[in-house]
Amino acid sequence: MKLLVAPDSFKGSLTSVEVAEALAAGWRRVRPSDVIALAPLADGGEGTLAAVEAAGGWERRTARARDPLGRWIDASWLLAPDGATAV
Repeated sequence: MKLLVAPDSFKGSLTSVEVAEALAAGWRRVRPSDVIALAPLADGGEGTLAAVEAAGGWERRTARARDPLGRWIDASWLLAPDGATAV
């Protein structure tokens, strides 16, 4: 059997990547010969970078930016292998 595991995060406890890995691990204990593809999802909020990064090929970067209150923070973003696409 082929299985696609595509969860969103469990807010406040696990990222979508962690949820996908946990579901796949549980499935493999019962059906180890099945083929499992992981496709963590995100809705644009917290966890989005981790979900996109899990697809592979992205380079995580940081930049100084201001938060909604005007404080300086280190903000993470991803650069695609083509060098022209960022998340």
